Amino acid sequence: MRLGAKGYHVVTAESGRKALAELDAHEFDLMLLDLQMPEMSGNEVLKQVRNRYSDSQLPVIVLAASDDKKDIARTLELGANDYVVKPGELPILLARINTLLSLRKTTRRLCEQESTINRVLKIFPNGTPIRSAEPANPPRIDGTWQFQATNTLDRRFNDLYDNTPMICFTLNRNLEVLFANRFGIQYLGYLPTEIRSRSLLEFYAESDQNLAEDYLNGALSQPDRLHRWEIRRLKRNGTTIWMRETARVINSGADTLILMTSEDIDDTYTLAEKLTFNSTHDELTGLANRKTLEARLSRVIESAHSEHTLAIIDIDQFKIINDTCGHAAGDELLKQTARILTQVVRKRDTIARIGGDEFGVLFEDCPLAQATATAEAIREALTSFQFEWQSSAHRISASVGLVSIDQRCDGVASALSMADMACYAAKDAGRSRTHVYHPENVCVLAKQGEMRWAMRINNALRENRFELSPQSIAPITNFEQAGDHYEILIRMRDEDGKLVLPGEFLQAAERYNLATNIDRWVIKHTLEWLSSNARIFERLHSSGINLSGQSFGDTDILRFITEQLDHYAPGLADKICFEVTETAAVSDIVQAKRFISALKDRGCSFALDDFGSGFSSFTYLKNLPVDFLKIDGSFVREVARDSVDLAMVRSINEIGHVMGKRTIAEFVEDEAILGILGQIGVDYAQGYAIGRPQSIVEFTLC
Repeated sequence: MRLGAKGYHVVTAESGRKALAELDAHEFDLMLLDLQMPEMSGNEVLKQVRNRYSDSQLPVIVLAASDDKKDIARTLELGANDYVVKPGELPILLARINTLLSLRKTTRRLCEQESTINRVLKIFPNGTPIRSAEPANPPRIDGTWQFQATNTLDRRFNDLYDNTPMICFTLNRNLEVLFANRFGIQYLGYLPTEIRSRSLLEFYAESDQNLAEDYLNGALSQPDRLHRWEIRRLKRNGTTIWMRETARVINSGADTLILMTSEDIDDTYTLAEKLTFNSTHDELTGLANRKTLEARLSRVIESAHSEHTLAIIDIDQFKIINDTCGHAAGDELLKQTARILTQVVRKRDTIARIGGDEFGVLFEDCPLAQATATAEAIREALTSFQFEWQSSAHRISASVGLVSIDQRCDGVASALSMADMACYAAKDAGRSRTHVYHPENVCVLAKQGEMRWAMRINNALRENRFELSPQSIAPITNFEQAGDHYEILIRMRDEDGKLVLPGEFLQAAERYNLATNIDRWVIKHTLEWLSSNARIFERLHSSGINLSGQSFGDTDILRFITEQLDHYAPGLADKICFEVTETAAVSDIVQAKRFISALKDRGCSFALDDFGSGFSSFTYLKNLPVDFLKIDGSFVREVARDSVDLAMVRSINEIGHVMGKRTIAEFVEDEAILGILGQIGVDYAQGYAIGRPQSIVEFTLC
């Protein structure tokens, strides 16, 4: 436990019996008791502890997984001072520990004071207190006890009582204040005359006065116990503070007194409220978070006696603003979007931020038609909104997906999934529109297919069902570089062992941010394969590894690559060529240059894949420090029949050579294409005319 780092001396017992043995052998100030204990249950340990120690002698905080009120009440009845639901928050646990330790010290101090009083005062059997130097029957006025500080010991006691750093009250059985110490009166902001002889109930928060009366009467009905509760007390200036109060009843003949102490625990409650708020709300926007939305969604699904609707809202232009203006601008856009949402929807509806630029709205007791109208109002409000940042203005829009919470929703995940599919359908249809989920919709069916693929991809990664598949790249005109040159492709085995080509699953991987996980798998297994096969390694000139758009430029994947290169073989880096698509490279040219330069410094080379497919290929090419251009296969496969494609391939090849880059033609499917490429001077060819992709086992045996 981390308490040792906070200055506490902690002794840990592995079982209930060992805990009791430690109590026999040593003196402790406080006990943290887990209800799930071997050999003995936590409640049995608690019973035995209370047979030996009162709750003031040894405070016990119980740690348990259950938050059931009956379990909590039973544990407190057995004598626990406090109950914390695991795992709990360390700051709250520390605050409760400190409060109990402080209360233990105060209780011991009060016991010492009581001992002093008993030595000074002689109490007659009829309950009338006197001092030895006073008449046998000192006066009683209005039921209160009157004392005069007649000697040095009395004055010392009064000073000790008045300056005790807690609020101390003495009450009669009518709950009227007989005594209050000076520290307590001043702490609450009152004058002595404003407190004495008044009902203590007047000094609680109005909404807590009945609860306070129940607590105090409960103490009077059980005078043999020490009573403790937490409640809000009222200060003179009108503010309320949380107090932890301890009460003990003293009977002396006909007189009954309640001795009380109150300790300020307002900071603990404030911290607890803040932590609770943070655990249920989004820190940036102040809206509910995904956890809260899911909890409320679960509740309405279970009580499906009325109509409810769930909406997911995605900000269409968020990434552009976040990338061009910076994260501060993106954060401000999210906050302003949240304010717009709260202005449009009903107060009773739950608005939550559930992702980076995604919001969810749960319309309770709201038919689909009404929710759709509100969703349209949200979309129109965002479309008409102009986001201003540092003297520039930006128009935004949103795509909204809705689903009716009905019998099709068999759980929270199902409802969110359907709303998410509807939102993606709105985006696919052109963005800035609202789409209602219908299971027969073509876009929805496609999205469902992608979601199923995402699950299958995760399962394949977990079960190691991906396979490497090298495809040879052969020189056409450049025969100086000896050694094998190939690109590592990937395949997947499905649940039945059948081979699945990447065209079936890569789009889903990109959509659900799984492409980086696949890239990591390929990098690790490729380097492992090359470093463990000496013959393959010696013959190798260059092995191409594809990087997805999600991985390219990512500092985490860059760190992963360097770690893997260091782990497997120091001399392997100069045999690795990373392939990135033109689209990924030009999306952030500055970051792309940094990423490429970092790995080229380690000895790796780079190829720009699918070159020529973009609109600005030549503009960006001179700024990218790549070694190879892979000419897009859509041009290559028709060079023997289409003069325009031939001209494109020739121009790409010539410009690449002018810039000092070697060229690779993709999709070289026959000898005719291969011959034309040789005539125009392309350096390398890849395709079925050179060789089909092989399994890694076949390739190793070649």
